[in-house]
Amino acid sequence: MATEAPLDDPLAPIAVARTRKPKVAREYGLVLAAMGIEAELRHAPEGIALLVAPEHSARAVSELRQYELENRGWRRAEELPAALAESWPAVLVWFVVLMTQHAFSAQRAFGLDWWEQGGGRAGAVRSGEWWRTVTALGLHADALHLLGNLVFGALFVALVVELFGTGLGLLAVVGAGALANLANSWLQEPTFRSIGASTAVFAALGLLGGHRWQQRALVRSLRRASWIPLVAAAFLLAYLGSGGTRELGVESRVDVTGHALGFAVGAALGALYARLAPKSLSAPRFQPWFAAAALALWCAAWLAAFQR
Repeated sequence: MATEAPLDDPLAPIAVARTRKPKVAREYGLVLAAMGIEAELRHAPEGIALLVAPEHSARAVSELRQYELENRGWRRAEELPAALAESWPAVLVWFVVLMTQHAFSAQRAFGLDWWEQGGGRAGAVRSGEWWRTVTALGLHADALHLLGNLVFGALFVALVVELFGTGLGLLAVVGAGALANLANSWLQEPTFRSIGASTAVFAALGLLGGHRWQQRALVRSLRRASWIPLVAAAFLLAYLGSGGTRELGVESRVDVTGHALGFAVGAALGALYARLAPKSLSAPRFQPWFAAAALALWCAAWLAAFQR
């Protein structure tokens, strides 16, 4: 809302509006420019000030108030996510870890049977071998299986990182995938086996849908359409997560339950984060700690697997 705030110097520009939203500041600037009033945007810790010459201040305030009255009831287009410029480290980690682990497991590196010791086994998980919920995410049957999870995972992980930050985003994706594998182990027969990062991929999709749903639900003017992002993500899950696959070279039924659980766990965590987590949680100073936690979880799981 426009407010007049004159400065001490009578010849200095006058702040006719203040806002913390860059989009709104630019919008006000365009409104004044259309009225022939030159305005300057000045950034400050308390927000962005819209400054005009003293002789135009009264008219500028009047024009902005009139603009607000005429557009009352219309919701502004939401700010789009920042360009995916900050997510490349997470995408690089995603590619390097999955590709390296696939090469190691295919070659039985270090004389270890990676699939036998780290593959998802429902009965073993129920017996306390928790690490399989994590290690199974890094194993793939063949190059095609790996490629699908690399491509779609990179996209969804990049978007999650834009919302959560690099470290927290990676930790959320791995953690949600592991929790979904844990739940799946208790829903399937003890002989059920699974491998692949697809559970984490769909957990990332769920994180996006749940976060967006809850964000819109918290804004009164967007509540009627708040379910649209979650429903759209669910349709994407149905489209991408119900095809055939190959497990260890054998044609097998896709683990629809695992995909659905990954999506459900991710959506729940994304919604909780949007509703309850303080914004400071995604601050850059915390991201290295979250990244270290994600790395520690991954390494601890494989160390536990190899000690069996």
